[in-house]
Amino acid sequence: MSGMAFERTFSLAVEYLEKITGVKTSTEKIDNALKEAIHIAIHELAHLYIDEALPCLTKLDDKQHTLVDEVLARFLERKTSSKLNLLVESFEEQLEELRNYPELKELKWNVESYKELYNSFEEYVKEGKTLKDFAIFELFKRLKIEC
Repeated sequence: MSGMAFERTFSLAVEYLEKITGVKTSTEKIDNALKEAIHIAIHELAHLYIDEALPCLTKLDDKQHTLVDEVLARFLERKTSSKLNLLVESFEEQLEELRNYPELKELKWNVESYKELYNSFEEYVKEGKTLKDFAIFELFKRLKIEC
């Protein structure tokens, strides 16, 4: 679906929801919903790029796979959204989201260590290194994962 198709589909969804509910909502609320939809789309796109960059993730157990995949998706989402001046969740919110996964409910990370890991990711990006470089030389090493 192209950007124009997304925009058109979103508009049609708004029209249909207005019709079946008999309610109109403010443009501001619709714009906020669109921002949230873009935020979700960036996150889902990040997963696609992670799968391409790190095919070895499929060899990890569920807990390791979920942790690596979701942390990297949030890092890519944060970096992309920041670059585009879009919605960016706090580190606290992202860490809480991670703990909502059954495999990660016991995650012992604190906000400072999570932020430190993100800052390391930022350095890799600034230096022109790839997501795979960051994963291999920082994330996997810290998590004691071989991939």
